[in-house]
Amino acid sequence: MKKNSLYIISSLLFACVLFIYATSINYQNNNNARPARTETYTNTVVNVPIDIQYDSEQYFISGFSSEVTVFLTGSNRVTLASEMQESTRKFKVTADLTQATEGTVEVPLTIENLPSGLTALATPQKITVKIGKKATRDNLPVTPQIDSGKVDERILIDSVTVSDERVSVTSDVDTLSKIDKIVAVLPTSEKITGNYTGSVPLQAIDKNGTVLPTVITPYETTMKITTKQARSASSSSSSTTGSSSTKSSTTESETKPDSSKKD
Repeated sequence: MKKNSLYIISSLLFACVLFIYATSINYQNNNNARPARTETYTNTVVNVPIDIQYDSEQYFISGFSSEVTVFLTGSNRVTLASEMQESTRKFKVTADLTQATEGTVEVPLTIENLPSGLTALATPQKITVKIGKKATRDNLPVTPQIDSGKVDERILIDSVTVSDERVSVTSDVDTLSKIDKIVAVLPTSEKITGNYTGSVPLQAIDKNGTVLPTVITPYETTMKITTKQARSASSSSSSTTGSSSTKSSTTESETKPDSSKKD
């Protein structure tokens, strides 16, 4: 009887141990099966250049923004940081115009070579591009252009020369027909206070002074400006007054009767 009681008690204890062990294992398995919580990050990449694919031998394209903003989303912060830097970036934004012909077209932007685990959205998602027949005009004269507000009032421009007096201009046929002149423009950051020598950009403008989309060869030239001192208004006025006084005094002396002469 005692042996049976011990056997029953031992069986119950063993059953309890097995139950507790099985419950513990099941709890651990459930915890392992539960999905881990992940965080998602979004970074903004600005001024991403657009790689436009087109027949550059036959066509000239213009009228579009060459850069876009890209929003990157992912859970891997290291990969996101790598794509933020231009030097380590793998993805690129492209626009396919290989099948396009002359005219103004709207083309969608595509993001290529995006690392696994990241999603991306470009803003804008489309660009409008003007496509024209490519042409070149050679031997166009260059005209120096200096804003009078950039010249110190104490000096005068004596002469202006450019190292490239004639250039070649490439654009579409329609744009080339609108060119009025090629100007060498003094940078807005410059102030002429004396003789000047520096590189300045070249621009093609129409009759209204609007800058036209072109490729100019060379794209810049060396401008040389020689100056001279301007006569100040006060010096000029003083000199004029002095001359007038001398003349008046001389005239008075000539007309005044000689008091030593007797009647």
